[in-house]
Amino acid sequence: MSLRKIAANYIFVPGYPLVKNGYVVLENGRIADVVDTGGVIQEIQGLEFYGGMLVTDMLLTMKIKLPPEGELIPFLEEIYTRFHSVPQGIALLKGADLPRLAFRPGTCLENV
Repeated sequence: MSLRKIAANYIFVPGYPLVKNGYVVLENGRIADVVDTGGVIQEIQGLEFYGGMLVTDMLLTMKIKLPPEGELIPFLEEIYTRFHSVPQGIALLKGADLPRLAFRPGTCLENV
């Protein structure tokens, strides 16, 4: 069994609330759990950290076009609801204005 723990500034995947400075546990590339650390990430053996927001990889596989501006959470909620997303793997949303939880020009997705 392949197990990864991946942390980021924010995590927002279907079935879980928005988490700040938490981490995702992946088993064989699929989301097994989202851990809310209360906003404080501590050193954990094998924990990987990425700057940005972890989202479902469905956004990558479906080639969802990201807007140049607007709020992140309502956009993601609409996509997750419209496509009945079940958490699978994760992708990294980079370049967003995270303090405001907003898109900005250059916001992009990449594999983790």
